[in-house]
Amino acid sequence: MGAEFDVYVRRNTWLYALDPRVKLALVAEAILFTFLWTSVWAALAVAAACLLLLWLAQVPAGRIAAFLRGIVPLLLMVLVLTALFAGGSGPVLVSIGPLRVTVDGVMQGLLLAARLLALGLAFFFWLSTTDQAAMVRGFVALRMPYTWGLTLALALRYLPILAGLFEQVREAQQARGLDLRQKRFFERLSAYRPVLIALLISALRNSERLGWALEARALGTHGIRRSVFRPLHLRRTDLWALAALGGLLVAGVALRVL
Repeated sequence: MGAEFDVYVRRNTWLYALDPRVKLALVAEAILFTFLWTSVWAALAVAAACLLLLWLAQVPAGRIAAFLRGIVPLLLMVLVLTALFAGGSGPVLVSIGPLRVTVDGVMQGLLLAARLLALGLAFFFWLSTTDQAAMVRGFVALRMPYTWGLTLALALRYLPILAGLFEQVREAQQARGLDLRQKRFFERLSAYRPVLIALLISALRNSERLGWALEARALGTHGIRRSVFRPLHLRRTDLWALAALGGLLVAGVALRVL
């Protein structure tokens, strides 16, 4: 699997070395700050803070740019659809038949798009700086059952793997003469049928091998006490990070209340 389809990138920085529970608390606080204020600027400030953390963690700029390129069409779709159908009582900017684009609708669309960007960057930071094993250990340390944590970590891990499989199958089918440059929408869907069938077969084979691997490790067997090679311990850096997050949380809630 090409490295470009793996979200996690190993780097030797203090942000990567943080306890996974601390990074999960950071994501939770970013989500809280995103919805604490009904302001576009607050959501953009959270997004800017996530970008700063990604830069401090030395995540490759190409990865960040690829993520932003992928999420921009979704943000534009949210903005346009919200502006068209949200309505609102403000001044009407554009009228298209029964649809009216108002200032309130545009502001609501901007708020939703900014919040979606902030949430996406927060989770992208978490996935980029935390490997699968650390995720599972963090969930288990938070008293989550091991099977639940492993299921969630595998789901997050296999999303980029499926994206990589899709690209590999598409390029292989194009090398065999498959023409995917169709003009009409339904013709394009029909052209992608061999790609989707091959992707489904590859996904089933991977799931079968994953099931064998989990069965070989006695997953779900009663009476087995699992051990870890590197147990989690909060270090001084983790405690300082938690103290900083706690101070930001108190300050943010105080500002919101006052």
